[in-house]
Amino acid sequence: MPSLKIAFASLLVLAGFAIAAPALAQSLSPLEKSGMTPSDKKAFRLQVGNPYDHKMTFVLVPLMPDYQTPIDGVVVKPAKLTMAPGFTRPVIVTFEIDPTKKERTIALCVMPAALDGPILPRVCGRYTGRMAGAGG
Repeated sequence: MPSLKIAFASLLVLAGFAIAAPALAQSLSPLEKSGMTPSDKKAFRLQVGNPYDHKMTFVLVPLMPDYQTPIDGVVVKPAKLTMAPGFTRPVIVTFEIDPTKKERTIALCVMPAALDGPILPRVCGRYTGRMAGAGG
């Protein structure tokens, strides 16, 4: 009976590893940031990382803060990148701010370029730019 308990416990541990393995996901840092700008454009320097054990290509997709709706007036450079396992690379996201609103929040999602299926791993962050007022 004790060997049955050990076998069952081992099976649970192995199942836990099998479930945890797909939890790896590309990284995006920082996931949230805000900052002031003296103009109607704001830029952030972000880091994208590849935690997988093989080379991966990722696409960076700018969206509305709802993380679903495509957005205009946002440039991501590079918008697609290929990285070796364990590496990170900087990306620059730049967006326009409506001067009448003086603030804009966007979302940016990083996802693998070559995966198919109903569930795609993605990591998203929110970034807010604020125009500096007169005198400061």
